[in-house]
Amino acid sequence: MQIAEVGAVYASLLYLSLMLFLAAVLRYFLRRAGIPGLVAGLAAGMALAPTSLGGVLNGLFGASIFQLNDYIRFLADFAVILIIFAAGLEEGLAPLRSAGPLGVAGAALGALSPFAAGYAMLSPSLGRDAALYIGASLGATSLAAASAILLEQGVKGKGARFLTAAAAMDDVVTFIILTAVNILIAAGRLSAAEIAYTIAVYSGAWVFILFVSLAAVKLLGRGIREEYSYEFSLVVIFGLTAAMVVLGFSPIIAAFIAGVAVAEGLSKENIKRLTDALLEVFGPVFFAVVGAESDLSGIGLSGLVMGLALTAIAVLFKMIGIFPFAYLYTRDVKASAAISLGMVPRGETGLAIASLGLEAGVLTSWEFTALVLMGLLTTVIGAIAFSRAQSWLRGR
Repeated sequence: MQIAEVGAVYASLLYLSLMLFLAAVLRYFLRRAGIPGLVAGLAAGMALAPTSLGGVLNGLFGASIFQLNDYIRFLADFAVILIIFAAGLEEGLAPLRSAGPLGVAGAALGALSPFAAGYAMLSPSLGRDAALYIGASLGATSLAAASAILLEQGVKGKGARFLTAAAAMDDVVTFIILTAVNILIAAGRLSAAEIAYTIAVYSGAWVFILFVSLAAVKLLGRGIREEYSYEFSLVVIFGLTAAMVVLGFSPIIAAFIAGVAVAEGLSKENIKRLTDALLEVFGPVFFAVVGAESDLSGIGLSGLVMGLALTAIAVLFKMIGIFPFAYLYTRDVKASAAISLGMVPRGETGLAIASLGLEAGVLTSWEFTALVLMGLLTTVIGAIAFSRAQSWLRGR
């Protein structure tokens, strides 16, 4: 390893440490106001971003300390996988069993409603391809945001299980939508039969991988002693993630399946204890990096207006899509409203889709910036609103 690379490693660790320290300080004060910790991570990342105060400090010190590189992104990827794994580990198959068809229907309509609304409203002015990508970004739900708040607040019960299941399946639905969008853009035209075939293939693959993972971990777990069960769970997480990424799935979906499989196949007390310890350190990393990557410096008035309009579409139609099924499941208006609010944050999923659209040349930098603003606003608004409403889920 060259000297310059060693310097980059330690500069990255220093930058990360400063973001985590600022996030911890902000979290201390924000929690007293009832605001969830992930907002502190986003705020710390935005404050120390290379395009804001971080860039000023780089110039002041004459060194590129505050910069996003592969080392930082690697730790952010590790952090989000850890958060999602912990969500799956918390209750195993219980959320998927209890939510059942209503959870699937809620996730599907919760993703399709903002997607369809965004496409219908924007395609006349922005064109078909850009509107398709923006719609896909609007449909996503941040499983990491919902999971982080549930874990932080210790919320359990019927409503929390429905939210976890719906948010996890929302990622699957969003991935299927994104796959169909990419095929449609590449092919120019796509028949209803071809769209239905794509949906059926990826839905079937998700279910197949889930049950194969459950069976494999349960079988192999019989010979695993508790002393090295956590190390085995890491093999499950990253082995399954690598396999599913090769197959074209999101690593977020793989991490959730790994958590469910480990919860069902191994004694999870020791694994949960070590995972919680890692989350104390690495949990805020992902949200801090998302904040640092969100450059809103050149958004302008038109971008601001569009970002606010996208936020309104994202919030309204997500809640319209999920609320009826949440109510059929809980038979409680307040609990259903809390579940709907928990599905509002777009977080990592919405921003990842927006980034793919920008890299593919489908979205302009102006459209991407508006989506970044939407992702940040829905994450902050949804996180704060859900944190205030999470008491409605307790015991329900």
